[in-house]
Amino acid sequence: SIVVDKKNWIETVSPLLFAQTIIDPSLITVVDLGPFKHTVDGGLETRKTAFECVGTVVNAFGSTGTGGAGGHLPGDGTNAEVSNFSDFLGAAPASFPDGVASAIATGAGDHYDVKMLTHALLCKVLKSKLGAEAVGEKLKEIAAAMTKTLTQKMKSDAVKQEIDRNSDLVRSCLKAVVGLTIRLPRHVTETEDFDEFITKVVRSEKVVKQFEEAVAAAGGGGGGGGDFAGGEARVEE
Repeated sequence: SIVVDKKNWIETVSPLLFAQTIIDPSLITVVDLGPFKHTVDGGLETRKTAFECVGTVVNAFGSTGTGGAGGHLPGDGTNAEVSNFSDFLGAAPASFPDGVASAIATGAGDHYDVKMLTHALLCKVLKSKLGAEAVGEKLKEIAAAMTKTLTQKMKSDAVKQEIDRNSDLVRSCLKAVVGLTIRLPRHVTETEDFDEFITKVVRSEKVVKQFEEAVAAAGGGGGGGGDFAGGEARVEE
């Protein structure tokens, strides 16, 4: 069927796509401008396009009709397909969620533009049980990258555009953090590393107000300083 062919094609192509989400040091050059040095990342546009493509593929699986009870997943009608019906990534190749999670862990520490795409991608895959499980395996790396984003200090001479861009990035990151705290089960988030990330970084004076705003926007599933890492809570879709 067309769906099976698409799945086989993605299984073949996705490793090549994920490879393009990784920073290639050989494409990074430093241009000497006299008193200044300017870094040129020749692979940035390729990585941005790769993340956009990954997001498109995730969206494609999310729009194949899976995601609710009572329907059927296009294909040969096997029990495996039916059991995965409520999880849209159940229609993806088995290795796909892990590949996406690895890309997210890398992208979360990349350039501004890639980070923004990564945060959006993370929010998408967390709506899948298989996606959330894969992300949970990379939680330590993702939290470490997000720590750098949320604790980054602006230069004293930063202009308004730079300040606004950083604010947008922080909001984007915190929205993804809320997704992690709501959609990952307790046994995944109740670790010393993640607890320290939430306590010392996310709930720091610098960003706690923005975090609480992000929680409220997601449906209030974690505000007010309470325990918000429950595996049962879910954002309304």
